[in-house]
Amino acid sequence: MSDKETPLKKQGESDGVWMTFRRDGDEGHCVIKGEWTVGGGAVRSASLEWSGILSSNLDLRAFRFSASEIESWDSSLIVFLDLCRRELADSGKGFDPAGLPAGILKLLGMCGSKRPKKIGSDFSLDAGIEFFETGLGRFRETILGLACFWAEWLSAFLLLFIGRSGMRLRDLIMACRTCGASALPIVTLISFLTGLTMAFVGSVQLEKFNAKIYIADLVSLAMVREMGALMVAIVMAGRTGAAFAAELGSMKLNEEIDSLRTFGISPMQFLVLPRTLGLLLMTPLLTLYADVVGILGGLTVGTQVMDFSVLHYYDQTQSALRGMWEVYSGLIKSLAFGLIIGLVGCYKGLGSGKDSASLGRAVTSSVVTSVTLIVVVDALFEITFSFLDLR
Repeated sequence: MSDKETPLKKQGESDGVWMTFRRDGDEGHCVIKGEWTVGGGAVRSASLEWSGILSSNLDLRAFRFSASEIESWDSSLIVFLDLCRRELADSGKGFDPAGLPAGILKLLGMCGSKRPKKIGSDFSLDAGIEFFETGLGRFRETILGLACFWAEWLSAFLLLFIGRSGMRLRDLIMACRTCGASALPIVTLISFLTGLTMAFVGSVQLEKFNAKIYIADLVSLAMVREMGALMVAIVMAGRTGAAFAAELGSMKLNEEIDSLRTFGISPMQFLVLPRTLGLLLMTPLLTLYADVVGILGGLTVGTQVMDFSVLHYYDQTQSALRGMWEVYSGLIKSLAFGLIIGLVGCYKGLGSGKDSASLGRAVTSSVVTSVTLIVVVDALFEITFSFLDLR
């Protein structure tokens, strides 16, 4: 053991920072004394001297710190000790704070001793396993949350038929107006342009075979089978589904949903059920409207560009839609799409956090999830119809 003490830094009368260092076998002992305050510039001066002491004693195994003779201290001492701990960790040395007061130890523990991992660091098997377990746990929680939300919605839907639901009729009417009549302008524009575009694109190819009249078949079948329901669903996902997520998310942010639960009102029956039912009822009607408008877009191209008569185009369209199953298949899809949009929007809104950033993520996620599920469900419908020979 060496009894030689090396002063780390001795300031003037203004700050009174003092720390001694001595070697004790394969350990270094640092004793903190004096006054450590922000105004004295303790960290700036002491950290420079500490770096010199550490670089000249790299053969030591650990460094022990004590502050039994300290007079006063504030956050500057915590910053200095945390700096020492980090530098010792980088050098592979031990940091022993056993001699520090309980208050300093508590604050030092709140600083955290782990530094963020550097990008490109070596892969750790334990870290990979921990990452996999965390992802698996989040996936399990998500599936469980979806199942609980779906079961609660079904329960509220069944209570509606036995007259025990807390849903108000005027909320349903308001939701129907918001989802239906208010969406007519954008649905009209999108559907008309869709029919117009399909007619123009199809005419280029059909003209090669002198079969331009089949533009009526192409536009009508594409609209009632596929494009009408799909375009309405995408428009409603970006318009109404995002609105549902934003409304419920802002209500959760303002603790309005907690207030409803406090008064014994079910948010599922009072908020979610009228919105989902309104969208479920309005989506098929909007799909029928979009089919008609899309066919009118094809009619415009057929009569104004290809010089077909209105009667001729109408007869060709009527012969193409001879079987009503073509229309029914699109309406069945639209029912599923409307339910998906309503449930996803409400689920994302209720599951958002209590800050604005989380609300923005919930709105974005509702649109992305809804559109993805719409495309997947549409493909499943087409596979099922083809397998059952319904096309």
